[in-house]
Amino acid sequence: MLRFGSLFMAAALVAAGCSGGDPEPATTLPSVDSVLAGAAATMQSVDTLSYEIGLTGAPITLLGVELRGARGQYAAPDSSQAVLTAAIGGLVIELGTIAIGGTSWVTNPLTGDWDEYTGSRAFNPAIMFDPDLGWRPLLTEDISDARLITPVEGGTYLVAGTAAGDRVEVLTAGLVDSQPVSLQLSIDRSTGHVTRMDFSTVGEAGETRWLLDLSEFGADVSISPPQVS
Repeated sequence: MLRFGSLFMAAALVAAGCSGGDPEPATTLPSVDSVLAGAAATMQSVDTLSYEIGLTGAPITLLGVELRGARGQYAAPDSSQAVLTAAIGGLVIELGTIAIGGTSWVTNPLTGDWDEYTGSRAFNPAIMFDPDLGWRPLLTEDISDARLITPVEGGTYLVAGTAAGDRVEVLTAGLVDSQPVSLQLSIDRSTGHVTRMDFSTVGEAGETRWLLDLSEFGADVSISPPQVS
């Protein structure tokens, strides 16, 4: 009887060991520096993309109207086209804009005709994606206190940090004065593309939240000057 009991206990222990198995190895996350370096290398080679900018909170003024958002495309090295959502006199309107280098064109809210702007009045979101001046250098040069937000879920790394003031002025296409900001980046784990940037700036009117979404990397994009009457 004792022998039978010993055999039964041994079999039970073996069965328990087999059913439990070895514990799953913990997933090793990369360092935040390697995530940012990989994203910088990926974004450095992006020639075209689509973007959407959402603004909430205190208004941002552009050419006498309150800018609420934009959706458009970028083509390297310095071209952009977009539809701007704006408010004027309590009325929400849409304006077309095309920018190539130091010249931009925006549709007149009253006539719909294209008005040309140069110099300091030119608005060109392409600077945000410029490999030397835009937010891509942010990934390796002008972000401090960077940290990986855990747990990592789905196919995206979330990185939080502080952007240097001069870089923020470029990230907002010159619409906001230089100021350091806390931001959060979403980076695709498989491709290294930055797909979202979330930050807030402070101006005379108060705090404005910026949400920048990027997609359609490498799609065919053709940008030409508009027909000006």
